[in-house]
Amino acid sequence: MSEVDKNPKPSNSSDEIDLRELFSAIGNFFKSIFFNVILFIVAIKNAIVRNIKLIIILGVLGGIGGIIVHFVTPDIYKSSILLRSTYLNGRLMESTIDKLQLLTQDEDRTQLAKALKIDTTTANKISGFSYEPFVSEEEIIELEVFKEQLKTEIEDEALINRFVERLSMDNKSTYRIYVEVLDRSIIDELEEPLIDYFRNNPFVSKRLEIQKQNLESEAKNLESEISELDSLKEILFKNFKMVGERDRDGSNNVILADEQTTNPISVFNESRKAYAKKLDIQRQLFLTPQFELIDGFTVYSQPASPGLLKLGFYGGLTGLALAAIIIALSLFLQYLDKIEKKTREAKDGLKRRVEARKS
Repeated sequence: MSEVDKNPKPSNSSDEIDLRELFSAIGNFFKSIFFNVILFIVAIKNAIVRNIKLIIILGVLGGIGGIIVHFVTPDIYKSSILLRSTYLNGRLMESTIDKLQLLTQDEDRTQLAKALKIDTTTANKISGFSYEPFVSEEEIIELEVFKEQLKTEIEDEALINRFVERLSMDNKSTYRIYVEVLDRSIIDELEEPLIDYFRNNPFVSKRLEIQKQNLESEAKNLESEISELDSLKEILFKNFKMVGERDRDGSNNVILADEQTTNPISVFNESRKAYAKKLDIQRQLFLTPQFELIDGFTVYSQPASPGLLKLGFYGGLTGLALAAIIIALSLFLQYLDKIEKKTREAKDGLKRRVEARKS
């Protein structure tokens, strides 16, 4: 066998050695990660054991602090109303609620009492206001369909989401308005003042007044039309009665329409349409769908603020978190001390070696 045929064998052996070294390095890498994780867990365990007293003390103190907070801070009760208005868009609702919220943050509640037309004692028991758009299932489906249609035209999904979100906010007509109070007995007293506050908004009140006047004028015109149609029906009855008596000697058939009479079917149809429209106007005047309370306040016996056990639990967790921060900071400082000590020892050793060479 020639030397040329023998040369590839050492190359293959080298490749096999390289692969062994590669797999060995990968195995050592994962072993080191596993070993470091174990060391980290052991370090945490040792830190907990060394500082167990600190952990227990801070946990107990945090729980006691949470219990104290429960007894010091008053209970807050929360309820909501569902309000619909075609004139309350998202921006107007946001501006109105922000004004009320700012008034609740004022120590002097005189302006809040004046805005809601309530007494100052009741105003002092109000903690805050908030709102959120009320979205029905039909609206959710419509928005999703619209979003899918936009995806065919626009590639930026984040831009589409922002656009749809802004569109949904600006075109809402139904909102859930929340109120937080310190005394649940005043919740029912706030329903009418809060509704009147939104209804008396200049932007809303003017349009409600115009809508009411238009409906009343239309109802008045319909009354006149219905009266005239009723008179026309009486004339038609008399006319057909006269025609029937005149043609008594002829056939027994009654002709409902000829050149001398009006088709009574069309008259009765117009009368029914006018009466149905009149009922619809009366319904709108009574219900005022342009501004309507859908659901009023509900008084709950349990406060919305965290209770005794929850605050104690949260306080205990806060104490444990504080203990963890202290332990982590202590370990970090110890680590810095070790680095500083090693650096100092290295400098001293270098200094001694330099002095030894000089001597």
